[in-house]
Order: sequence, then structure tokens, then C-alpha cells
Amino acid sequence: MKMSIRSYVVRFDGGFAPNPFGGYLTLATCKPRIRKHAERGDLVVGTGSSKSVGANRLVYAGIVSQVVSIEEYGKLEEFEDKRPLVNDNEWSRFGDNIYAKNRGEWTQRANPFHPPAAQEHDLSGENVLVCQRFWYYGYKAIIIPKRFHRAIKSGPGHKIIRDERFVSQFLDWLSLKPEGRIGDPYLATDAKDEPDCNPRR
Repeated sequence: MKMSIRSYVVRFDGGFAPNPFGGYLTLATCKPRIRKHAERGDLVVGTGSSKSVGANRLVYAGIVSQVVSIEEYGKLEEFEDKRPLVNDNEWSRFGDNIYAKNRGEWTQRANPFHPPAAQEHDLSGENVLVCQRFWYYGYKAIIIPKRFHRAIKSGPGHKIIRDERFVSQFLDWLSLKPEGRIGDPYLATDAKDEPDCNPRR
């Protein structure tokens, strides 16, 4: 299976999209085109912006180990830990498992970060990406070497890189870095004041 890089700018790193808590990283909301088309084995890369941790920095990267539908994500027991607990002071309040389908109708679980207005945008992505192997740095985002700047997307949207040699070299570089959740989200303390993504994009 060929690995592709799917890269975008993380404009608001609040711990919700992506969600690096609970031992694995998930992307369940925002970036609908990436979620709709990414495949198992792809490498999703989120880079910083000048308004957050700075440009040319790696906020996170994750190798997609599972692609599950939003409906499955919402009802399967194995993903219950990703459901938000609004009054919790720990990582569970960031839970991104906010959508459930009841009698054919979608409902949004109470959460402090994503408004109901984002529902149509989120659901258009159809899937949730689950990454068992990931590198999440948050406010400790690391500098991306100049030789890998090709992986950085400038502006809205995302980019796809299928160059096998480049992808392999980028993964080799990543593999030398600490894995898992290394830093907390850049906006973890005030994420409720900013949307994690812009539904218009």
C-alpha cells in the first residue's frame, strides 16, 4: 500500500481537531475532504501558522490506522472514551465524538468547542481518521527542516503528496522524533473562545 501525505495548516489547535488524547489521535471534525478521501496508511500532517506556534513547524502527524464512518464512531463502544464530558477538567472534555444518529436523525452531543452550525460541514467528511501511531507536539511544535518544506501547505485547504521517495524520507525523519502526545494543545486553556475550524473552508 502506497502512503500519501495529506497536509494542512492547523489554524486553531484547541485539542479538539485533532484530538490527541486517550492514547491515540483522531480527526473526527473539520477538514472534511481529508477525512472523506484519506486511506489507511496515509500520513496526515498538521503544520503551524504565524498566528499560533509559527510557520514551518509541525503541530502533529499521524499514520491512519483506521477509517471509520462518523455513524460507527458515534455508536461503537471502543470509541466511547472520545465522547466529551463537558464538566470534566481532564482530557475527556476535549472529546471529538460529538455526533450520534438516532432514528435516522443526527444529533450533536454537548461539547464546549464545536457549534451546531458546524454539523453539516463536519458530516460532509463522512469518516473519522484514527491514528494509533502519531506525533503530537501542540505548543511544543517542532521546526520542519527546509528539505521537507514541500510538505507544508500554504493557506486554506490541503495538499497531497504521493512522491514515494519524499514520503519515505519524511517518515524516516519523523521516526527519529518522540512519538505520542508530547505537548499540550496550543489553545487548550481558552479553546472555547475560538472555533477549531472554519465551516466555510
